[in-house]
Amino acid sequence: MREHELAAPPESVARPRSDALTDLAPATNGGAARNGGPARQAAAVHQAAAVHQAGAVHQAGAVHQAGPAHQAGPAHQAAAAPEIVELARDWFDAIALTTFVPGGHARGLPVLVDCLGQFATALRARPLDEIAGYRVGSALVGANMSAPETLGASLTLLGQRLPPALGVDSEPERSALAVLLGRFATGFTDALRDHALTAAEGIHRAERVAWRHKQQRLQNNLQHALLHDPLTGLPNRAGLTRRLSQLLADAPGGARLGICLLNLDRFSAVYDSLGPAAGDQILLAVSTRLSALAARQGNVVAHLGGDEFALLIERTTSAEDVIKATDEALAALPEPICLDDGHEISISGRAGIVERSAAGTDPTELLRAAHITLGWVTRNSRSPWAVFDPRRNAADLARHALGAAMPAALRNGEFTLVYQPLVRLIDRTVVGAEALARWRHPQHGLLGPAQFIAAAEDTGLIEPLGLHLLRLACAQAAEWQELASGPHLVSVNLAVAQVRHPALPALVADVLDRSGLPAHQLQLEITENAFDDTGGANLTNLHALHDLGIRLALDDFGTGYSSFAYLSELPIQAVKLATGFLRGLNRSDAPRRSNRTILPALISLCHDLGLTITAEGIETAAQAQHLTRLGCDLGQGFHLASPTEPDQIPGLLGGIVNATNESPDEPA
Repeated sequence: MREHELAAPPESVARPRSDALTDLAPATNGGAARNGGPARQAAAVHQAAAVHQAGAVHQAGAVHQAGPAHQAGPAHQAAAAPEIVELARDWFDAIALTTFVPGGHARGLPVLVDCLGQFATALRARPLDEIAGYRVGSALVGANMSAPETLGASLTLLGQRLPPALGVDSEPERSALAVLLGRFATGFTDALRDHALTAAEGIHRAERVAWRHKQQRLQNNLQHALLHDPLTGLPNRAGLTRRLSQLLADAPGGARLGICLLNLDRFSAVYDSLGPAAGDQILLAVSTRLSALAARQGNVVAHLGGDEFALLIERTTSAEDVIKATDEALAALPEPICLDDGHEISISGRAGIVERSAAGTDPTELLRAAHITLGWVTRNSRSPWAVFDPRRNAADLARHALGAAMPAALRNGEFTLVYQPLVRLIDRTVVGAEALARWRHPQHGLLGPAQFIAAAEDTGLIEPLGLHLLRLACAQAAEWQELASGPHLVSVNLAVAQVRHPALPALVADVLDRSGLPAHQLQLEITENAFDDTGGANLTNLHALHDLGIRLALDDFGTGYSSFAYLSELPIQAVKLATGFLRGLNRSDAPRRSNRTILPALISLCHDLGLTITAEGIETAAQAQHLTRLGCDLGQGFHLASPTEPDQIPGLLGGIVNATNESPDEPA
């Protein structure tokens, strides 16, 4: 026992004793005890031991389980000597200064009375029951009187008060009590360590549980964030793809499904003008409407980003099911949306529809098909929706493949020209030829312009391709001068992108200079849509070409929304009629208004303006004869002459065609 543990108790603990406990104190002056002396002390020790043996608190080392002992507390206190109870109260007060004791006196006092009884019983035992001190120390910790300071306070108090209370006055008894208190300290320390380890393990287990719960919550939140749009809360592209994967994996045989991919018209303009907050409000309003609609229909709605939404119809019988759901979704959009800033916005949408069998369907491929279909609608459809068409898609893929191969084809010289003779109808004389583009494709053979010009426009190669063909045509036409007699004309088509290029006049002048072809023998054919800006660069280019001495021809006049103002305002010298004007000119056809009224008036008007008229697509003798009677200047078509290779043209120039390629009554 350390010295400070045997020091005098604090003032709050060492208060005056009651008469009963004072009588138990050892006598001074010769060992005589007051009020009865040794007999009174022996009685107290005996009573304390009897209380311990009879009490319900001490249960073979399980004293720290306070339940039953605490319930028996009042009866136990009544059986204990008053001085023992008083000492137990003082001990409790000393402990209470070091730690909080749950339940206060009602729970703690019976434990301490029992502990004092164990000390008394141990002192009477022969040999000394040392383990009792260990049990008392452990019981104290088990009763939640377990602060480290509790041990010091207990040893101080017990070292001072226990000897007189139990009548310990001989050296052997004092030594025995010191042994018991030492074992008490060991029991307390061991129990406190075990308690701390158990508590630490419990804390560690609790921390692990809390950590796992936190990680699961974080994982759930992350999973939700990965699969849902943060603004609308709807499934995003990844969430929709997962749903599609589950649906396709679980689909029974013969099941079908459909998807509608929808975007909002003019959303970008509204977003740019009113700002992100307004854009978010519009998206939230649209998502609310589509979600309500999908809930009624039993469908799934997703927000794929930006102004793009998807409607998944999980069970269909035909495309009509998806079309119906799409019509309802589009009809829900135009209702005005009131924004926080007071603006009222009405929005509309377009949709791409895909409906197919679930068997063999891939989520990515399904969404790709929907995107393709939406692109068709967005680019050039008057309908607010379209249904995916595999044949159209195959044609698009073929065109894209051709577009990808075009740069190499241009470098390799795969693009070439054939020429269709231009015939003067009055005497059937060949006066020139129109250059027609061809692609000698290594796999697909000879391709006409209808098969690759659109791809060239899509890929931006139309300008270099057009320049290549112009150079080729001028070079070949220059060679014809040495082989053919008299002047002749070579006519070359210009794409709209070429007409709009600011360097076009300089490029054409360079081509003429390099080839040696006179400018007046070159005719450039330009379609009406190249003249959509007669006050801008296009018109400037046309006048510059005219000033070079080049002939300009308005091609396919009569298609689209033709304007007669073009004929007088633009610097053109020729007009090429669209093939539609020739329909109805066969003898077997019923007369048409174009035959009797429009065509003669148009030819007469052009002549009055000093323009040359060329009719394209002459397929029959009846057409050629009728155009000749109307005064049409030039003609071309299979009836007059088929397209031919460049080396055949010199032999045709200046000659008379033998128009026997088609029967007179063959339809156009």
